[in-house]
Order: sequence, then structure tokens, then C-alpha cells
Amino acid sequence: MSKLSIDPFPGTLNLEISGREDLENLETLRWMDSIEIIPEDPSFCRGKCYLALMGGRLRGAVVVPDVPDYPKNKIELISDQNIKETLSVNAGDFLEVEILLENQRVKLHALKGVAPR
Repeated sequence: MSKLSIDPFPGTLNLEISGREDLENLETLRWMDSIEIIPEDPSFCRGKCYLALMGGRLRGAVVVPDVPDYPKNKIELISDQNIKETLSVNAGDFLEVEILLENQRVKLHALKGVAPR
């Protein structure tokens, strides 16, 4: 994950995006410039990544896997820390994720999601 300058903690936190406005924001995000991840191992999927701030304080990235039939309302989060522990996120909790433009570091979208149960 050198493109993101993140040495990711093992595993991702999957979020289900809910709410009409947040789903529209996510769909818009899919068409914006991203950091493309092309894995060396062909058994892993490609994906689009966006730098992010989770819970207002934890830096990381949103990963949108490039997988056929991947749910349109789901995203995966990565960080160099254990996201669940650092942000005290439990199944069913809402988590705000700010997508940051790489060169401007400004809030682009706030996606509220629910950690799966």
C-alpha cells in the first residue's frame, strides 16, 4: 500500500452505507479520480482507494473493490491501526468517514455507515 503511505493493519472494516444522500455521494465518488490498487498476486482483487479520516480522527483509506456484483452500498476501510479498537466501533454502530482530496485535504463527502452485525 505504498501508494497510500499506509502499512495496513491486517483486515478491513466493512461498512454498509445507508441513507439516500450518502448513497448518492458514494456513487459520485466511484466516478472521481482515485488511487488505483493493482495487486501483485492475481488472486487478490483490484480496487479504488481514497484517503480518508474516520471518526474525525483516524487517518486511513476507503477501499472500493473492483469485483463484479460487489454491493453498491458497501465500502471497506483500512488504516495502520485496528479501526474497531481505536475508534471503539462495534457491530451496528454508525461511523462517519470523510473522503479527503489528496492535494487539498478537505472534506469531500461524509459517508455514514453501519458496521455489520
